[in-house]
Amino acid sequence: MAVVPGPGSGDRRARAILVTVAVLLVGLAVSTDLPSVSEHEFWGDGATYYAMAWSLARDHDVRYEGADLERVRREYPAGPQGLFVKRSSGGLTLDPDGPFPWVRRVRPDEARLYFAKGLAYPLVAAPLVALVGTRGLLLTNALVLGLALWLAYAVLRRRGVDAGRSVVTVVVLILATVAPVYLFWPAPELLGLALVTAGLAAWFSGRPLLSAAFFGLAGYVKWPNLLMAAPLGFEPLVEGWRSGRWPGAGAGLKESARRGVVMGLTVAGLLAMNVAFTGELNYQGGERKTFYDRFPFDEQGTTFDAAGQWMTTESLGPLVAERDDEGTSERTGPARARVEIWESLVWNLGYYWIGRFGGALAYFGGAVVALLLFALVGPRSRAGGLALVAVLLSAFAYMWIIPDNWYGGGGTVGNRYFLSILPAFLFLVPRGREWGVALGGVALCGVFLSPVLLSPVEHSRRPGDHATRGPFRLLPAELTMLNDLSVFTESWRKKRPFGFVGNAGRHADPDAYNLYFLDNGTFGKETFGERQGFWLRAGKPAEVVVRAFDLAPVRQIVVRLSGGPMGDVVSVRRAWSSHRVSVSPGQTREVKLAVGRGLRYYDTYLHVLHLGSRRGASLPDGRAVGAFVEIRLELGPPFATASGP
Repeated sequence: MAVVPGPGSGDRRARAILVTVAVLLVGLAVSTDLPSVSEHEFWGDGATYYAMAWSLARDHDVRYEGADLERVRREYPAGPQGLFVKRSSGGLTLDPDGPFPWVRRVRPDEARLYFAKGLAYPLVAAPLVALVGTRGLLLTNALVLGLALWLAYAVLRRRGVDAGRSVVTVVVLILATVAPVYLFWPAPELLGLALVTAGLAAWFSGRPLLSAAFFGLAGYVKWPNLLMAAPLGFEPLVEGWRSGRWPGAGAGLKESARRGVVMGLTVAGLLAMNVAFTGELNYQGGERKTFYDRFPFDEQGTTFDAAGQWMTTESLGPLVAERDDEGTSERTGPARARVEIWESLVWNLGYYWIGRFGGALAYFGGAVVALLLFALVGPRSRAGGLALVAVLLSAFAYMWIIPDNWYGGGGTVGNRYFLSILPAFLFLVPRGREWGVALGGVALCGVFLSPVLLSPVEHSRRPGDHATRGPFRLLPAELTMLNDLSVFTESWRKKRPFGFVGNAGRHADPDAYNLYFLDNGTFGKETFGERQGFWLRAGKPAEVVVRAFDLAPVRQIVVRLSGGPMGDVVSVRRAWSSHRVSVSPGQTREVKLAVGRGLRYYDTYLHVLHLGSRRGASLPDGRAVGAFVEIRLELGPPFATASGP
């Protein structure tokens, strides 16, 4: 390990900059009336964490009751949209009429409702919520983000990087990303970032047991964070084996085990809190639902059984059709074919870095620049190599466990899970290349994220808007997560049926399909005369996804174009096959596109079409349109039965 240089004038200036940044973050947090600026709307998992923090602050528990619903509605009249609740028993409860110490377990016949998210973040935020109300949630985010910046600076100084380069690199690597958007999310993403940074900083400063405790805390927040402890666990093994003698290797193994025990005990202690509060280890398992519009204990007397959607996670990794068919239910959702999971993994290895909605290039540009310089130019260090192992293990874990949701869900801006991986890139910045990382990170942030960072709350409310235009359109949409892409929080864009699609593909017409509208180049599905299709927006490009069922293979996609009020010149492209077609007003022409199998998604097949309008005119309703588009599938012999979600 490098020895951190003593403080000098450069350090004092750098630390003054970090303090100033932290003060600005805190000022932004306490001056933001989140319910007001969000127009009293929740996003992501915010409703549950908001309600949990208030419940801990006022009731000192995480039990969901009618009073919790009324408390939420004081600031959010529509209620806790997206609330996660579970029904459970076995947790501890106060019993004033019982024997000392007046605590007993909740019996099965009096099962209660509990908030079904992890305790760590609301527990940390609850004291500040008790002091300053809802602003306490944002203040918690600001404080942990400021702490992460301070610790990250200490890591680079300990690596021997001078003060000026260290502070610039830290600010760019962490703040010239999507991370500041999460300052306004009542959610644990920035806490995870801070805990992993603390774990890596403690490890690099020679305090392994403290590091193990921090990683245990981070692992409770999101269990793949445990993999970020790879440098902590592997370092003694590397040192022992490099000694060339078994006693050294044995000592390294014992030290790794010691660190692992501390990390495990930390996680176990937090899981014990789950048991004490709710009676169950897994806050995502059991009878767990998410609620919109109707909530238990509302004025209509809604019960847990009468509303909500099942959102139970009992197993690690995706459900596999060949293995888990008997275990699937309305709670767990459908299983996926094993071959499809492997195909998704291959695609995700690319999407993870350059995807439109969650790829690191667009949302964490400095990290990608650091990784490329580390891999291609160097110099490389052992600490950097260990950090790279942590990055790859964690990324792979998310892609394998949740292949259709590895970036954090449909309401996410960028990959929120990457925030906990980001601190490892402090060790991937090659010595002497800090300015390259900083300049590259600033440039990529300016190209992709400047509109998002200028209005973070608005982009949190409409998380897919930014990806429908500008440079994001140059990046591939992550088709392996089609139903959960952020742009599809607007229902008109998603899964629009053409033909009789049956129940999730069962009993569907062979040539039926669903359309997904990825951008603003169309107005969505509508009827023109007696034909179903969509209008192209005049002079704009459009991208749509055709989701065909696997009842029969698609041989060709037929695109039928009808000219609008002034006609149009339309480009049609799929993969490397492209056409340009001119249509006069009212004229109809067809383009036939040969297709391959397409990307497999829940036993359906996806085909991406790119269309472009060159001119158009206004309809009576004021919309400027180019051509009207109809799509027809030409099929081969039937060969399978669909079973998608």
